[in-house]
Amino acid sequence: MSSVVLVTRDPQQALLWRDHLSINRQYEVVAITNAARSARALLQQHRPRVVVCELRLLDGTALAMIQWLAGEPDATRPTIVVVTPDPQDPLLREATRSGADNFYISGREGDTLAACVRRTLLGESTLTPALALALLDHFERLAPRGRDWHPIDATQSPLQLEPDERDLLVRVAAGITPDELAEQRSLHPHGLGVLARAVFRKLQWDQRAGSLSLQLA
Repeated sequence: MSSVVLVTRDPQQALLWRDHLSINRQYEVVAITNAARSARALLQQHRPRVVVCELRLLDGTALAMIQWLAGEPDATRPTIVVVTPDPQDPLLREATRSGADNFYISGREGDTLAACVRRTLLGESTLTPALALALLDHFERLAPRGRDWHPIDATQSPLQLEPDERDLLVRVAAGITPDELAEQRSLHPHGLGVLARAVFRKLQWDQRAGSLSLQLA
């Protein structure tokens, strides 16, 4: 059973999330809070496997908390799932580059928080067209340029997109869902979710290196 800490400004929403996850019997909600400041103490106390947090809390955004969690050693770092009702929310892209592993669009038909957490624990991440477009723009501007540039430079850089990663972003940015793309290519959606997580990791490694300049639309 995976331990979970919920961070949401709405107490009623927190109880709904808790009940939903508890029914699944794979998750145990060990703490609930409505602010990033109090969340830090709870997270240090409980060391949960998963943190589910809204992007906007009573004391501001969750971005600083996400960055702090993402900087924890791998052995104690929780899986981070952020929640927003708006897939166009610019904070969603900020949370992704700060270290969030995945996101859940609340109210989206056909998906549940428990299913999203399960996919995230399996190593998957989600993409939206807006996020895919922003990622493409970022990695394009990161690509080496100049007279001395050689194609091998890109293949040797751990922060450059692989061809299949770029193709995934291009197609999602064009409006093709990962499920549709998996069907077109006779692939399992899990593989595309893992591929999206790899792109997230490159984005986050780049930020830790101090060179991230992702521009938000």
